[in-house]
Amino acid sequence: MIIVPHEDDEILMAGGIIEEAVKNEKRVTVVMATNGDYEGTDKITGAVRLPETIAGLKVLGLKSENVIFMGYADTGMAKGDSFLDGLYFEKEEEKVHSGRCSDETYGWEEKKDFHREFYGKAGSYTRKNFKEDLRQILLLKKPDTIFTTSEEDMHGDHSGLFLFVREILKEERENGYAPVLYSGVAHSKAGDLVWPKRSSQILPFSCPPGFDEGTLKWKDRISFPVPESMRREDLNQNHKARALLEHKHALKEDAVEFLYAFIKADEVFWRI
Repeated sequence: MIIVPHEDDEILMAGGIIEEAVKNEKRVTVVMATNGDYEGTDKITGAVRLPETIAGLKVLGLKSENVIFMGYADTGMAKGDSFLDGLYFEKEEEKVHSGRCSDETYGWEEKKDFHREFYGKAGSYTRKNFKEDLRQILLLKKPDTIFTTSEEDMHGDHSGLFLFVREILKEERENGYAPVLYSGVAHSKAGDLVWPKRSSQILPFSCPPGFDEGTLKWKDRISFPVPESMRREDLNQNHKARALLEHKHALKEDAVEFLYAFIKADEVFWRI
């Protein structure tokens, strides 16, 4: 199971892992915690990135029925603005947090959000609902391996999501469920203008400047080589590039260089 905050994180961080797992006929589920609706104004404009996710994962061989949209909000990167960071540290379990497009879960016309599918109605944006929705997804699918984001990530949604995953797994360990957990970084302390390192060649990831000052150490990383389809320097033939190309709303002029910098020879995670 790959659990990420925003549409395109699954491609950037684990596109090769997904494609290899699908090719080897493993059961793969991709979970989107938020709708990536930071620039939306309502549920219609907020859902525009959801079909792009389905199209991008189709390039990697994953079918839409293996994608889950939790349908929560994306409100900003800084931890003071981030929806998931704010939700994680909320002391009132049932206090409703509002996003730019909604204060309850939503999907799009062809694929409902998880809460609506499971309970028959939308769920309010509360800490309790998010945590229990994620718990239900984990217990329904029971993945033996989970890839998610990291507490070390500078985006509040990325670090907040990790904290939720870790909290749930600590609780479920007492019930005998203990999957292998990997966490990875998309937004490093070095800043998005510096890392991932830009290169015209498809090379392995390099250590972000200042990375080892945190709790994760570069020497402890686990490098997952990407398949040959993602090592092709002709980006028209490169599956990670082609999958990213489906994310039209993410590929803004000031973001293209950063996103394409994730086309590397490996994908890097830490076992937690």
